[in-house]
Amino acid sequence: MSRLLGGALLCGSRAWVPGLLARPCSGGPLGSRERTLVAVKPDGVQRRLVGDVIRRFERRGFKLVGMKMLQVWEGPNVVCTSRAMIGHTDSAEAAPGTIRGDFSFHISRNVIHASDSVEGAQREIQLWFQSNELVDWADEGPRSSLYTA
Repeated sequence: MSRLLGGALLCGSRAWVPGLLARPCSGGPLGSRERTLVAVKPDGVQRRLVGDVIRRFERRGFKLVGMKMLQVWEGPNVVCTSRAMIGHTDSAEAAPGTIRGDFSFHISRNVIHASDSVEGAQREIQLWFQSNELVDWADEGPRSSLYTA
């Protein structure tokens, strides 16, 4: 579970310090199939930020495996990393470069929700998606295509 302690976001036993955006959460087996639920909140949709949010997750190398105006992202340490990418719940404390730091302007309009733990993600994903609505695709890098030449 992620929690805030002294300005640092704790992800399990790891801490994320605001301003450290390179690889805030490392560890775990490479290629693990962790998933997290992400929802762009109504204020983010109204402000047309959905594409920006998706772009940031894709740039991190995560795979979008389910979407219904909610997104399910998969990849190593995706829960912890997504929480670091999103930033503090209170926009006044969210670091620049995070989604909330860049786009949020008030705690009640903070643009995005993401699962706070692997267990929470599993619970949230099951609330919104049936297993046949999530895709399982091989990651062949950013230039991969569903279509053969």
